[in-house]
Amino acid sequence: MKFLPIFRLLSTYPFLSFSSKLFHDLEIEKELSKFPDTIENAKRNILQAISGKVVQKSPLGTFPCFECELKCSKCGELGRFQNCNLCMECFANCTVPYSREAAEKVRLSAKLSVLTFAIEKMLVSRLEDWVRMRFAVNEAESFSRAIEKERDEVIWLIARDLGLKLRNWEVHISSYLKASSRIRDDEWRLLNKTFSQGYVKTTKPQVLRIIKEYLRMMFFEKIDIFFSILEPHLREIEKTVLKERRVDIDLGAVDVSCFPPCMAEILSEIRRGMNVPHTARFALTSFLLNIGMKVDEIIEIFKTAPDFDEEKSRYQIEHIAGMKGKGTEYTAPSCNTMRTYQNCVSNCNVKHPLIFYKNCKKRKKVKS
Repeated sequence: MKFLPIFRLLSTYPFLSFSSKLFHDLEIEKELSKFPDTIENAKRNILQAISGKVVQKSPLGTFPCFECELKCSKCGELGRFQNCNLCMECFANCTVPYSREAAEKVRLSAKLSVLTFAIEKMLVSRLEDWVRMRFAVNEAESFSRAIEKERDEVIWLIARDLGLKLRNWEVHISSYLKASSRIRDDEWRLLNKTFSQGYVKTTKPQVLRIIKEYLRMMFFEKIDIFFSILEPHLREIEKTVLKERRVDIDLGAVDVSCFPPCMAEILSEIRRGMNVPHTARFALTSFLLNIGMKVDEIIEIFKTAPDFDEEKSRYQIEHIAGMKGKGTEYTAPSCNTMRTYQNCVSNCNVKHPLIFYKNCKKRKKVKS
């Protein structure tokens, strides 16, 4: 059967772009009535993702074509995929001995997987940005965990399909910058890397991290296509989203109007469901603890984060509060530290966010 291995690949990774080559004639609206379970599966996947659950996806496993002697006449790089143009002609004359019935099952599995993913994109595209971001973060995490277990050739193929330029485990500077600009760790700064002939020297784990970032960006993108048959399912998802959302959080005696601009901005981003960097989360958490908020109150704030994990969040917050580890209670970072990690958003003429907050509270007390 032509392209049989690619159908197997799409069953596991339906987001790959060459699905359009193999299913270019797929009439989605008609298929929805034939396979209603795909809508339910898509809805389940979305609800799991936005609830913060990272579903374990099974890796592809064996991929016999990488041992095949046939080579693509256009690129001659079967099994490498470093510079593959994704024509997939190297799989067009598959000779793997599958029965017709077994081959049809593989093709159907791929079609249903691609159809389910298309429905997910349609539904998620109609939701708020913070919901799409949470979906994107958790789906990217799920798929990347499966990808990291694949053999190198499959990883290269997926990377190439996503648009990464690779040379073994080195990444072209254009691909590197696209991903690293969203990763605010010092080790990812280009100044701290070495590169040669346009390629940044990276490791396999770093390439996998870049692939995850590319997946997150792709899953976050909107599409314009939508079918009326999906409308009631969209409404159902929106009702669940309302339960998840925590926008109007009561901070009790804490005076939000006295927050310095940096902390107000981080809080605003978290409320909107944005994926703020670790340094910003630490800054806000330590600041809130310093001004008297409780661990449970801070956990409520972080529930709108796209990658929220209550157990992990509780441990980290309690650690910052001095309730775990060596018992050290951390103080919020100074303004200089906030600037170092690009978390400062305004010149407040103070040396520390806590000074800004305390000065504001004093002024209010005097006026009252």
